Amino acid sequence: MRIVVFGAGAVGGHLAARLGANGPAAGIEVAAVARGGQLAAMAANGVTLWIGEQRIHARVRVTDRPQELGPQDVVIVTLKSSVLPAAAAPLASLAGPDTVFVFAMNGIPWWYLYRLADNGVPRPDLSRLDPGGVLARTLGLERVIGCMINSANEVVEPGVIRNSPGTKNRFTLGEPDGTLSRRLRDIAAAFEAAGIPAPLTADIRAEIWDKLLRNLSTSPICALTGEPIGVLAHHPELFALSKNLMREGLAVCRAHGVGLDLDPERVYGLPPNTTHKSSMLQDFERRRPPEIDGILTAVQEFARAAGVPTPHVDAVTALVVEKGRRLGLYPPA
Repeated sequence: MRIVVFGAGAVGGHLAARLGANGPAAGIEVAAVARGGQLAAMAANGVTLWIGEQRIHARVRVTDRPQELGPQDVVIVTLKSSVLPAAAAPLASLAGPDTVFVFAMNGIPWWYLYRLADNGVPRPDLSRLDPGGVLARTLGLERVIGCMINSANEVVEPGVIRNSPGTKNRFTLGEPDGTLSRRLRDIAAAFEAAGIPAPLTADIRAEIWDKLLRNLSTSPICALTGEPIGVLAHHPELFALSKNLMREGLAVCRAHGVGLDLDPERVYGLPPNTTHKSSMLQDFERRRPPEIDGILTAVQEFARAAGVPTPHVDAVTALVVEKGRRLGLYPPA
């Protein structure tokens, strides 16, 4: 099986290291697409992943010209939703007749409405996630497999990824139509052969919302305060805001037929010394476009479609959007 990790940053670097270290013995040929300092470091020294005290190192073919790699069996896309539409053509250069694209990202994905069963609730406008339908038109919705990431990582220096303590490092896979297809099972087997837990689900959207609500209730607070997630354990006011964000998100997803067994009063188990920075904060610090639409404005669209009030979500979204605009990281009004 030929696999490319497209976007070998924090999560992509994690996958490239583990697939590259353990995949070849299972017949998996791994390559990665990266850029800048990450590309240079991986080309010179390979990619290193630290999980606690365990060091995983691999040398994989890495390039910033994906067209050089030729058609692949599987393309694991770990780009942020904020930059994904611009990558449609480079991604398409990796496609052969049976290529599958696994979108491993946070927030509501651009393909969410594809093969979504009608539950009687108006569908939200998610056009911001795929402006002009460029991804659907260029890649083809029939090639899509969803992936819910349960793995927190950070690039601590070019070519070196540090996995955060306590994360499950699980990558849940699912088809948009809920079937447990042959291609889904083959990809999961490839992950498992490389030692990467990859459970299958018949309801990938529920998994997406489960992760989204955790991001919704932490990421914007971290982005606005400039603090890691542990800030919630130190400030009762921020903790209360976080729980209100989750409550509103729960009301939204349940209005759209996604039933989650989450209790905002019990879901948090954050020790005060949690130092992991949310991906949104990492993006702001590195002056990269954060996933504002996938994590925040998409939730607003779902809320408007179902007539669910979200005053806390609306307030933090307005502030995060304004911060993004002032830094030139989000489109102007």
